[in-house]
Amino acid sequence: MDFRELQSLVEVMEKGSISAAAASLGISQPAVSKHIAKLEREMGVKIFARGQKCSNLTVEGEVLYKFARKTISQLADIKRDFSDIADDVSGIVRISASSIPGDFILPGLLVEFRKLYPNIEVEVRISDSREAIEKMVTRESDISVTGHGRHASGFNTVPFARDELVLLVKDDHPFAERESVTLRDLENMDLVGRVTGSSTSRIWEDAFKAHTGKGKHVYLKFGHVSAVVEAVKKGAEGAVISRLAGAGETQDLVMIPFRPSLMRTFSITYGTMTTKAMEMLLDFLLQRKMIGDDE
Repeated sequence: MDFRELQSLVEVMEKGSISAAAASLGISQPAVSKHIAKLEREMGVKIFARGQKCSNLTVEGEVLYKFARKTISQLADIKRDFSDIADDVSGIVRISASSIPGDFILPGLLVEFRKLYPNIEVEVRISDSREAIEKMVTRESDISVTGHGRHASGFNTVPFARDELVLLVKDDHPFAERESVTLRDLENMDLVGRVTGSSTSRIWEDAFKAHTGKGKHVYLKFGHVSAVVEAVKKGAEGAVISRLAGAGETQDLVMIPFRPSLMRTFSITYGTMTTKAMEMLLDFLLQRKMIGDDE
């Protein structure tokens, strides 16, 4: 049992439905359903009466709901008690991040962190995944957030968020009306992409090779995803990018998912030597991680 599961239960009860709870928490409906199902498995009970609406709890569900509300309220009280401590903590925390988490996940979270801990300074250096990990290993940064698939020896790695890779094309491309594409559809496309070291490139190129038995050469490569998107806008045939990176690019462009889907995980990696400021930032980020430990 963890805080996210209890929070999902309380939100379902207070909002009246799984869809409303998901919208309030900023997560997907399947994620909320998964939290409820996991609670039921762990406690060995049914939370909602069979065939009834989410507002109708079983006797055991009522007990668990009251416990969840009390626990969340107590945690809120503890956070308020800690607010005075937070005002006294200061220092600098250096984050090395790959472009997707650095550009699209961390900014909003760090603005929230800044409001809670005004005396802690955070520096984010963005590079490709490989370089971001290297900076942490060489102590040039304290924490790395990347899509790198390999764990650094002697460091802690925690799954943090999930991301989907999609094919980006212009809205007049022959694939634009399709609901999905396969990796084999990329065989005859003249794609643009990211430079070597990017986890986006590594993941889709490895998947392509495994699926087709041959490599896919990309002749035009950029250091940043914004340049990749701009190249497609200017006439490049297509690119495989993060859905997060393309979310705001709706004009003249279409994102097409792969079937089967092409997913990757972003992880937080950190060492054992921590400062109080670093501990507080890590705790903050891990409380807001968007993926379960078993995913």
